[in-house]
Amino acid sequence: MLKILALKRTLLFVIFAFSFTFSQNTGNLRGIVSDSLTGEIIPYANVVVKGGKQGASTNSSGYYFIPSVPAGKRTVIFSIIGYVTREVTTEIKPGVINDINIKLARTSVDLGEVTIVGERNARENETDLGLEKISVKDIELQPIGAELDIFRVIQNNPGVNTTGDATAKYYVRGGGSDQNLVLLNGATVYNPFHALGIFSVIDPEIISSLEFYKGGFTPALGDRLSSILNIITRDGNKNFYQGTVQAGLLSGKVAAEGPVPGGSFLLTGRKSYYSDILKKYLNDKDTPFDFYDLSLKVNFSDPSIDQNSKFVAHAFLSSDQVVDNDPLLEDYHIRNNIGGVKWSKIWNGSPLVSDLNISYSHYMAKVEPNLSGSKPRENNVRDLTINADLTYIYDSKDQLQFGFQNKFLTTELKQVNQLQREIDNLVSRTSLAGYMTYKFFRWEDVGLDLGMRFNFLSMAEKRPFLFEPRISFTWLINRLMIFKFAFGRYSQEMVTLANEDELISVFEPWMIVPDNITAAEATHFIAGLTSWFTDRFVLEIEAYYKTMSNLMEVNEQKFTSIQFDFKNISGKSYGIEAALKFDGSIFYGKASYALGWAEKYAKDLTYAPRYDVRHSINLLAGINPGANWQFTANWVITSGMPFTPISGFYDKLLLDGTVPINILGNYEPQFIYDSKNSSRLPYYHRLDLSLTKKFSTGFADFTLGASVLNVYNRENIYYFDKKTGKRINQLPILPAFFVKAEF
Repeated sequence: MLKILALKRTLLFVIFAFSFTFSQNTGNLRGIVSDSLTGEIIPYANVVVKGGKQGASTNSSGYYFIPSVPAGKRTVIFSIIGYVTREVTTEIKPGVINDINIKLARTSVDLGEVTIVGERNARENETDLGLEKISVKDIELQPIGAELDIFRVIQNNPGVNTTGDATAKYYVRGGGSDQNLVLLNGATVYNPFHALGIFSVIDPEIISSLEFYKGGFTPALGDRLSSILNIITRDGNKNFYQGTVQAGLLSGKVAAEGPVPGGSFLLTGRKSYYSDILKKYLNDKDTPFDFYDLSLKVNFSDPSIDQNSKFVAHAFLSSDQVVDNDPLLEDYHIRNNIGGVKWSKIWNGSPLVSDLNISYSHYMAKVEPNLSGSKPRENNVRDLTINADLTYIYDSKDQLQFGFQNKFLTTELKQVNQLQREIDNLVSRTSLAGYMTYKFFRWEDVGLDLGMRFNFLSMAEKRPFLFEPRISFTWLINRLMIFKFAFGRYSQEMVTLANEDELISVFEPWMIVPDNITAAEATHFIAGLTSWFTDRFVLEIEAYYKTMSNLMEVNEQKFTSIQFDFKNISGKSYGIEAALKFDGSIFYGKASYALGWAEKYAKDLTYAPRYDVRHSINLLAGINPGANWQFTANWVITSGMPFTPISGFYDKLLLDGTVPINILGNYEPQFIYDSKNSSRLPYYHRLDLSLTKKFSTGFADFTLGASVLNVYNRENIYYFDKKTGKRINQLPILPAFFVKAEF
């Protein structure tokens, strides 16, 4: 504790030691950008000082800060797709912070009547590589399937792969699915999927902003090796009460929002109903899914109590269950219970912003075997996390960010062994992480981030202290081209006990890495180039190299008690990605290509994991012809994934001279497998089309949507049934529709 206090004193000294460099010829500009109709904040808006090079983009809280603006009358331009560009002339007072809070009006036609100004200026100082900022508008522009889903959206990014249509589980740049962290308002979501992994538990309708890091993330983020998905939900309408009802083929949704004294609220709910469309995802298996999710967020910001402070309380509940009338089948129960509070403050007269976030997440998964012959299993994860973050921006444009994270984790895994004895594996651990990063933006054409993250894992016998340096570099080659580089070390103390070869795995228990095993670690090297042809036409290229060590996997070949329960796996991945984007008033599009390799090593075995995809092409195009019509097309083609072929069969004789039979009394042959993942499936490709129309009546605003998935009914193979040899294909041609009413 004394060391932590000493560190805080040192950091405060550094802040104030640099704070007296304020130029008397310039002033700082900051504020909040919000929606003029609802009062909600607008993330990722461009803010540019006209006639100069100063610019910034609003963060996920709608906040922007531009240092060192020349004193005098200046015109500031605010713009973002979907809103009317606004120019504001203001007097910049020297030596002080000038506050300008702006409200933007929505355009009457989506993507029309708007000019995007200065996006290059707003992004020049960004040093985060592998970061994709996804707005609500980006989500709405995706083709709509059976459900509009955020995971299907991020899978359109190069370097993000999936193993099939029947799962939204994703793999980023050669990393496993448990190496992806999903944050909802700062709280960890341990099971972000509905319906055995087919859809996201997070309704896109509640999202305000979404930040997706594919690697090289800043010291403020950790706990995973591959990616971070940071989701912030909407605050709710601050000006008037509003309700929404939506019905699709899989679920129905309701939402209510509106003002409360000093703030606003947003309450949403979604419930599944039986639909034959789910059978299409599971090859016509009649699986009785049932799921729901509830979300509540209340925010409060009253200037009469505390100026420039915002208080937020949020809760999220989700439940999935598969309860079958057939006693020979297992039943599944999965739940997420999440809640938290947050205090954000913009300090008066100081370029200091602080955030304090306390969150709790409880994940439960339970398998009831019935008469299936399997064993009962249950997994519980309880996570209490405290995050404190401070950001200080100097007059030199430099930024200092620092903070800490205190996490109290408990994992419990209940199983029944071969002797019918219940094994209750309960593990608790406290971890403390501190981070600091200094961003050098004082040079006109160069940006440099020097940072570190320090983790202390209590009770860990092997390497309880983990040091994670992070470096990123930006070079503005010219006004149209930026070069970026990043290096970082990352660690992870939570893993799932899952078999990556299982295409659909319902029960994937989380557990803390045992005290006698070193936490998993990864090293990222990333280099990128961004080139603008126009303000709306941009090319982004990134190359990466990632090494991974201490990857823990279950030892499925364990035969004796003296053998280890887990195997130590290492691996590496590398590749190059390119994305060409165009945002126009009528036409928009994105074309991406990824070339990647992923390898794993276990003693004498080297193999490609199931999610190793060599080539991937994704084409997305949309047209907004006017009158609130929107047409979208998405075509994807990927090379085949690895699989382990069967080279033969044999009969296994028991000691009594009989052969093994299953619970139904049927004989089951034993398989002889070839080398692990030594063959590949054929190429996968699919075309999806979507059409939406918005219109208003006297009492409500309506949105109608229709889509067709796999338009030309491509028979993409999923796997071969080992017992029958039957080819199992993925999703066939599938029409879908939805209707939404807003009151």
